[in-house]
Amino acid sequence: MDLVDLMVSGVDPREQALDHLERIITLYQSPDDAVQDEAMARAITFCGKEFGGYKAGLLMLARRREETSDEQLDALLDAMRLREEADDPGSLIRLARDARSAKGRADAGRAAVIARYGSLEAARGPTPVEMPFVEATRHLVVADGDGPGDAWAPLAGWSLPWHDIPPELRHAVASACPLPTTVLDARAEAVVWMQRREELSLLGDGRGNAALPTACAARHRLVEALWSRELPAASAADFEARLVYWADLGDDDGTGYGVLLGDLRRLNAAGGFTGGGERTKDKCRRLKAEHPEWSLGRIGKELGISRQAVHKHLK
Repeated sequence: MDLVDLMVSGVDPREQALDHLERIITLYQSPDDAVQDEAMARAITFCGKEFGGYKAGLLMLARRREETSDEQLDALLDAMRLREEADDPGSLIRLARDARSAKGRADAGRAAVIARYGSLEAARGPTPVEMPFVEATRHLVVADGDGPGDAWAPLAGWSLPWHDIPPELRHAVASACPLPTTVLDARAEAVVWMQRREELSLLGDGRGNAALPTACAARHRLVEALWSRELPAASAADFEARLVYWADLGDDDGTGYGVLLGDLRRLNAAGGFTGGGERTKDKCRRLKAEHPEWSLGRIGKELGISRQAVHKHLK
């Protein structure tokens, strides 16, 4: 249909052209890279003929979306993405390919989780690791759950992680398994719960999607608190584990600085960072006693000191 035909039919040729461009842009979501590339080439050529350039055509299409959106969020987001495409040609296709790649990784991860547990039902849990905590807290299930078998029901009125954990729930999950006594051990357990949440997030819809059973969520919060601030760092390894928390997971409100400063002061006072542990002389004598066949050079290599220094320490 040429311009004269469009004028006779009463159809705005510019709107007709935008409709055609929109159909081409839709192909940017194709799962086939070749189709996407061909669609972009077509869009560039078409925009050059109809609008004087690719950017001009994309901006006109974005304005039409905005004007006809009735402030609907999806339409406004589409218009924003069209403007980004106008400024950065190929961004829509890259976004589609990134989403496709992420979905492929998620599907592979989901299959791996199911295979590890043997079935989707077993993967969703409660798992053997989670069951001791679920069993230890059954007496705390409140009436608004799905019954005594509902592992995600509120316990002692608690279900929201930002609320304080009731003392009876704290005691129940600690009785199922003693709480960690070092920062390093608290971090190790917290990481296990974090990994389990990642597994659940891969399993799709359903009760407990990305949410641990309530007892386990409480346990996770308790060990995370031990990791982040409640246990004193008693060694350099503890301090490093706590530093990892505040570097990777902590808030940006400055709280972590105070916690880490307190740990640093305690460790320095106890000699944790300033030589209050085993002296080099003691290390030399211990290694010689444990390995009488070792030469002075071998002991020096273990301790990072010279053979002459070892000889001096062993006098």
